[in-house]
Amino acid sequence: MNSIKLTPTEVLLQVAKSRPFATAIRSGKTEWSYAALWQRVRELANKIDELETSGRPIGIYMG
Repeated sequence: MNSIKLTPTEVLLQVAKSRPFATAIRSGKTEWSYAALWQRVRELANKIDELETSGRPIGIYMG
């Protein structure tokens, strides 16, 4: 039995590495591959890091 627990981010990275061009998200006519989704996650993480070190408040709207 595998007792190692992965975070959603770790799972996303694993799938992005193994199947980068597979569809991760589909909404209407819009599709994102796992590679594109991973890239966007990294961009957001980097932006949050920048804001955090600047002392500015951080808020994320996911509507």
